[in-house]
Amino acid sequence: SVAYEDRHCMFQRTKSDKKKQRFALFITACIIAALIIVAFVGLFLQGTAEKHRDDVGGAYDLLQNVESKPSNATKQGGLASFVGSEEQAPTVEIYLDPLCPACGQVDRILNDTLEKMYEEGQIKIEIHPLNFLDGKSTDTYSSRVSSAIAYISEHDPEHIIKFIAKIYDESNQPSEVNYAPVPDKEIIQWAKEAGVPSSIAKKSVDGRYVQWVTYATNYTITRDDLIAVGKEGFATPLIRIDGNIWSMDGLSLDDLSNDFVRELTSKKSEIGNSIRN
Repeated sequence: SVAYEDRHCMFQRTKSDKKKQRFALFITACIIAALIIVAFVGLFLQGTAEKHRDDVGGAYDLLQNVESKPSNATKQGGLASFVGSEEQAPTVEIYLDPLCPACGQVDRILNDTLEKMYEEGQIKIEIHPLNFLDGKSTDTYSSRVSSAIAYISEHDPEHIIKFIAKIYDESNQPSEVNYAPVPDKEIIQWAKEAGVPSSIAKKSVDGRYVQWVTYATNYTITRDDLIAVGKEGFATPLIRIDGNIWSMDGLSLDDLSNDFVRELTSKKSEIGNSIRN
């Protein structure tokens, strides 16, 4: 009958309306859940960023307040070294761990160029010796050698580049994988072979700057400005020229030296002329 059909239609509409209501409630619940998740993620990221800033600030404060530090130490944990450099000469920052195999590989290619330009006053050097690979040795090798670098850069800056060359000489640098202990007398010998006076070489291994190296390392690895493009965090070898990271990505080992000089030349047109001649 008509009355039955009307009631049936009303029943169907009621069922349809309830389905729509349930669907609307479901969509609303999903939106609310999504907003809660977004808010939670935002708070988490904000908290992470704030913690990172606190970590950076705390590491920086410890570095500034370390009791014993080199007289040529910078606030950023570097060692400012120069030999008659012109005031406008570019500053080359070198971040290294003495045990780092890639650091050794790069230094063996660039050291002659660095030494020549450094000795001629064409560049200023800021060395950042680190010790994050101490755990790979059995005698805190990175800390001991980095402390020696700090002492020699302070007392004999003329020979610091040559000393680093000795550290990374293939016959001297120990293996990160199969580490064999390196006694202090060997580090002293490398320093003397680099031209460092015996008295300075002997004092360089007394460990006086190990704590400074540790605090400098802890600060360095938290710095966002030291993360190269395409990297997830701080990594060595790292070289900056006047505060800009020199990218070695895509360069073959044979190209490193020429590209390095080109980067410096772009900072100061006359740099590198004597290298090419």
